[in-house]
Amino acid sequence: MCECGASYGGCVMLWAKVVYTLYLSLAAGFIFAGEDPLTLHATQDTTLNPTLTGLPPKHITTAEDLMIYGPKHSNPNYRSLVQFDLKDVPKAPVQMALLRLTFYKCWAAGKGRTDILRVHRLVRPWEESGASWNYSMTNDEWINVGGDFDPAPVAGSYVLEDQTGEDAGKKADFDVTPLVQLWQTGRAPNYGLILLNTDNDSTLTARPFSKDAKEAGKRPQLILYWASPPKPDGNMIKPTVLKPFGQPVQMRVAFNTTQLNQARIGVNYKELLKAKGGLAPYTFKCTNEMPEGMTLNPSGLLEGAPKKAGRFTLQISATDSAKHSASGKVDLVVAEAPAEGAAKTGEKKDPKKTGALADE
Repeated sequence: MCECGASYGGCVMLWAKVVYTLYLSLAAGFIFAGEDPLTLHATQDTTLNPTLTGLPPKHITTAEDLMIYGPKHSNPNYRSLVQFDLKDVPKAPVQMALLRLTFYKCWAAGKGRTDILRVHRLVRPWEESGASWNYSMTNDEWINVGGDFDPAPVAGSYVLEDQTGEDAGKKADFDVTPLVQLWQTGRAPNYGLILLNTDNDSTLTARPFSKDAKEAGKRPQLILYWASPPKPDGNMIKPTVLKPFGQPVQMRVAFNTTQLNQARIGVNYKELLKAKGGLAPYTFKCTNEMPEGMTLNPSGLLEGAPKKAGRFTLQISATDSAKHSASGKVDLVVAEAPAEGAAKTGEKKDPKKTGALADE
């Protein structure tokens, strides 16, 4: 018997597990130390210009620099979007995650003044080629113009007056560790970041290099540390010091099409409802009686073989992951059974008969 009270064989197995666990821990430490720090470059970025409300001109998305201007700038409220791909990042929670920008041009608002750049989490997907002041992507609009983002800031950094001018090469770091940890664990979708200057009297010109900069080292970086995080930079601002800014994103729900396919008695039918706005994923529910033989899956799949003809008005609600809800009505037309030999698939309904969900 071992001192621990187990049999000799059991004791050997116990120590083997301890040694193996220690080995895995050390191996993981070496792995992370070898990758520490891990630097990611932005996969997409763009500038939102308040005067360009349609689809963006090409030069906005391929320029070598991004634009972040203060509210009192001659071109006020320019803001920038940046996203990094984390799919190949180790799952172990990072000890520190820094967003690093290098400036092509940076003019502060005035001598002796410090302006603040702040970072917020985007809550809707977007595309570099389709994002503008009004649009998150081609044919899909922001709910709040200028970007849908969490009003609570995730990071901030001071921009100092005495480090300005063309090709200043100034770097600004933002501690985004808690957000990256949320992304790593899947507790928040990674839609990227929006960079703003919200000081009411600021004329700040901040133009960091974009992902299209010729020199890779000047592009937006997300630097991840596991073993040896650096000491916080004195210019970095904790989110708790910054007041919330912006409008909460309200739920907006719409079907993936403005009309439902027509159903027929006894014929298997499928129609997938989709939502936009709020925070995916969404849960769908029919709050009144469904046509006999039909069901609505929580994922939004309307399916079944209806047993009775007629026009049925369905009361649909959709709830996002933040518990925001919207509801509305849509008509489902069920026709008589098809004649013998007719196709056993749903048919398109009369285009004049449409249905959609509206905000509550």
